[in-house]
Amino acid sequence: MPNLPVKRMVLYKHGVGFFERYGSVGSSAAVTLTFKKEEMNDILKSLAAFPQGEGHVVNVSYETPEEKQAALAKAPIVLSENEALLDLVRSLRGRAVRFHLAENGDEASRPQSLTTPGSEFVVSGCLVGVDQLEAQPESTLISIMTVGAEADSTPNLRTYPLSQVRGLDILDPQSGNDLRYVLELSQAREDKRSVTVLLDRPNENLLVTYVAPTPTWRVSYRLVYTPDQAPEGGAGNAETGQLLIQGWGIVDNQLDEDLENVSLTLIAGQPISFVYDLYTPRFIDRPQIQDEERTVPGPVMFQEALMAPASMAPDAPDAFYAFEEPSIDFEMSRSFMGKASSAPAAPMRRSLENATQVQATGVARGELFQYDVGIPVTIKRGQSAMVPILGATLAGRKQHLFNSEKLPDHPVVTISATNTTGLILERGPATVLEADNYVGEAVLAFTSDQGEFFVPYAVDLGVQITPDVSSQEETAAIAFGQNDYLIHDWYRITQTTYTIENRNPYPIKLVIEQRIHPQNTLFDTPEPVEITAEFQRWRMTVPARNSQTFIVKERQQIARQERVSDLSYETLQRYLDEKFIDKNFYERLHDILDLYQQVRQIEREVKHRTQQQERFAQQQQEAADKLNPLGRDGEEGNLRRRFVAKIQELEDECDRLLREIAELQQQVPALQQRIRQQLQRLG
Repeated sequence: MPNLPVKRMVLYKHGVGFFERYGSVGSSAAVTLTFKKEEMNDILKSLAAFPQGEGHVVNVSYETPEEKQAALAKAPIVLSENEALLDLVRSLRGRAVRFHLAENGDEASRPQSLTTPGSEFVVSGCLVGVDQLEAQPESTLISIMTVGAEADSTPNLRTYPLSQVRGLDILDPQSGNDLRYVLELSQAREDKRSVTVLLDRPNENLLVTYVAPTPTWRVSYRLVYTPDQAPEGGAGNAETGQLLIQGWGIVDNQLDEDLENVSLTLIAGQPISFVYDLYTPRFIDRPQIQDEERTVPGPVMFQEALMAPASMAPDAPDAFYAFEEPSIDFEMSRSFMGKASSAPAAPMRRSLENATQVQATGVARGELFQYDVGIPVTIKRGQSAMVPILGATLAGRKQHLFNSEKLPDHPVVTISATNTTGLILERGPATVLEADNYVGEAVLAFTSDQGEFFVPYAVDLGVQITPDVSSQEETAAIAFGQNDYLIHDWYRITQTTYTIENRNPYPIKLVIEQRIHPQNTLFDTPEPVEITAEFQRWRMTVPARNSQTFIVKERQQIARQERVSDLSYETLQRYLDEKFIDKNFYERLHDILDLYQQVRQIEREVKHRTQQQERFAQQQQEAADKLNPLGRDGEEGNLRRRFVAKIQELEDECDRLLREIAELQQQVPALQQRIRQQLQRLG
């Protein structure tokens, strides 16, 4: 059966490839493709066949997902590793067979009518079975029921040693098919599955396309930087220069065949892709419904309508069948199902080709970007290849970039450039050369057309940068809020001081990069020259053999509420001294604090008198408890009278304290009213 070679291969960054195979199916009108078992879900999801002539696809068949050993175990003929003939004979029980037996010198065991020239004779009949003695395997016997001329038309049972068998003809067609199935299944690879495309006529050219898992293609870059001019004190450190960029795509051939003169396309982007299990058969449990008896009590009759509804008028389309035309390509559908009209011979095309615009090399295709390799590639089986996909010269700029989060102490020598190649640059490693020398390596980030990219390729140990971070809190303002609250605005200030020491004999262009904190704002700091999604940058020139500092100040404003009643005289005085409040505001707050102080003093006195009153009441109760058991005469009478006098004295003290507590509590509402009035005037 002919094989369709790969003619076009489109590789994506997310681990799939789109393949086109093209060739003639030959006289067999069928072509078989072999795939890995784990690829079958993608094949069933994406495979399409396009006959290029007048032929049509009849069907596409594929091997079962069942494991080979499991399928062999369920086959009608089971063959073991060491007793294949014995297993075959057992499996053919009851089937018509013809044995070729070797002569053993026993004339009685050989029918004269079945003799053949040489040392063999044949016996035909129905195989009855096999008798095997475990103690004497060499004495295994086969039993055959012979009929017709072999035994005078009378069925007879004949037995022969299995060791005499020299050949076996399977006369039963079904058993022959079963044996062929088992042998084909046995030679199939465990990890491979075959897909066969069958056409309705031979000698057709066929285009087959599908998506299959593939190693993601990679890219690597070579960057050659040529300074515009040599600076004083150090050649090769000019700020501007020409950057030659060369990109190489790396692809792998994981197919079980050589790729020869294949059109290669590399796609940058992230199309949606997933694995959907179409290969595993699914059986759905359906409910069991019992049959029921149905009878009609009598003839069913319908009356004639008086008038046809407008929606069901003869000229109106059937409301139930007025479906919209499906938006599919009927030419492709008819061609695939074998009903399309004959088409003139033409170059290899898809039916939907006219619906898409042909894209040139290195341009966007929707949300994706493709690199069309101009020259067909050849990659041997199991090998990989590097193909050139990019070559351009850009305007570059060399600078030192420092970010303490990424690399402490020293800046990174970086080449930056704008991508004016007209192509999208995929992420990949880059080797940097300058003045014909290797100077470092970097990873080039994904860069869109006209985007800026950075190539940090070396650490400059001649530049030492020490960041020092300090923080402090500072009051911003104090104002009166609602009710009895003061609004205290203050700043949490963070200062980063960069001490820069350039020991090199030439000046450098330094870019300091610092993370953006969304809650902070800059103050007393130059505006950043660049801002990214996460970082802000400042650019400066550091002279040769010199040092300097650069300070970045940030602050976060925080508002805090503080109750006036919680203020102390010392805090209020500090607010006045630090000029957060003026003299008038201070005096008014001081008066309010005096009123709060009076209220607190009254509360303390009330608490003290309440404690005294409770103590007297407790003593009064103790005296009453001692009074009850005493008599009224004699010494007990005298003692009783003293307890009565003490109880009366304690009662008088409790009454006095209760009157004083009431008088003090009556003063509090008036003071609180004065506080509220002054707070209202303060607001």
